[in-house]
Amino acid sequence: MVDSASSKENKPSPARAGALKSTLTVQLHTQYAILLWEGRQREKESNKPQIVSMPQVIARAGKINADSNAGNPYADGAMLLLEQVIERGTTRLQIAVAELDTVLSSLPGQITMSEVSSVSPLNIGVFSRTPLGYRCVWLLVGFDQLAMKAFQAWHYGLISRQKRDDLLSQGGHWVRQVYGVVQQYRSAAVTRDDIRLQTQVGIDAVKRLGEPAEDIMSGTSRSSFSPPLSKTSVSALPGIDNKGAKA
Repeated sequence: MVDSASSKENKPSPARAGALKSTLTVQLHTQYAILLWEGRQREKESNKPQIVSMPQVIARAGKINADSNAGNPYADGAMLLLEQVIERGTTRLQIAVAELDTVLSSLPGQITMSEVSSVSPLNIGVFSRTPLGYRCVWLLVGFDQLAMKAFQAWHYGLISRQKRDDLLSQGGHWVRQVYGVVQQYRSAAVTRDDIRLQTQVGIDAVKRLGEPAEDIMSGTSRSSFSPPLSKTSVSALPGIDNKGAKA
């Protein structure tokens, strides 16, 4: 007769997969993109403002995401704005790169031109705790592609120096707009419930940061990368039914 306790001890435990793991490395080929990656300290002599570095942007995007996870409506608004600015910048960069591709492919058939690249690109390992952090990196890589193609087209006389400089200025501006969103964000340990119930924390947050937009409070407008809203918190808002819709 087999002892039941012994039988349980010998029973194999169900197989479980280990944690998923992946590494990411990006290459930057132009000094323009590398400078945006590294950022710039404030220069008192020239009155040039500080530009945060991409690692700082990634870290701040992670903080915004963490605050959003904690039910902070201000973080939800920043998440939405960050996604919108990234998408707008990405679309504009893609259009500009496509236009340069058309210019570069307009050469006579007898001419062969290789893809442009740096002889010694900067290889950077990237880690972000949030998908939006990686989206910021993709935007910078897109600007790097734009800069490479703009210099190549100018070098071969396909665009003017002014056109090249305009493209570089516009592309850099689209990236810096994303930096601006994370720089403007102010973290506060406040939730929708604090604002709805007018706790002291909620009152202080509204005084410092203003009233959150109604569509952000209700969850009507929300980043596709934001965590699910607490049903209890949303359904308790005035004018919202238990399905999160306006009554």
